[in-house]
Amino acid sequence: MLVDATELDWRTVSTSALADAKACAGASGDLPRLSDVDLDVLALALEEGAVLITDDYRLQNTYKNAGGAVESVANKPSKQVWIWEGRCTGCGATAPLSGNVRRSKNQTVGDCHLCGSPVKVKRRKA
Repeated sequence: MLVDATELDWRTVSTSALADAKACAGASGDLPRLSDVDLDVLALALEEGAVLITDDYRLQNTYKNAGGAVESVANKPSKQVWIWEGRCTGCGATAPLSGNVRRSKNQTVGDCHLCGSPVKVKRRKA
């Protein structure tokens, strides 16, 4: 009853909006660290062209990289837009993160195509 009393506007993320969100997160390199819920929120913000209100720096980074506006709730908003890349822990080779990169919370997103060592997500050097 309490939920009904708030008159929330329930929405379902469209398949195309979710694909757009994954593409944006892949372009910024944030995809490996975003949860399914993060991607749903990002997809809704992209679809509506809305201001994204979140304290999640990965979401802020992805949405800013896509040209969206963000506001934070309790924390200061991120100041920079970062691009993330895959960096080999063995040979140091770098590569952009693909849109189908393995999503992982432990930094390792795959194996190096050159030497086979683990590849971790790192901020691209300027």
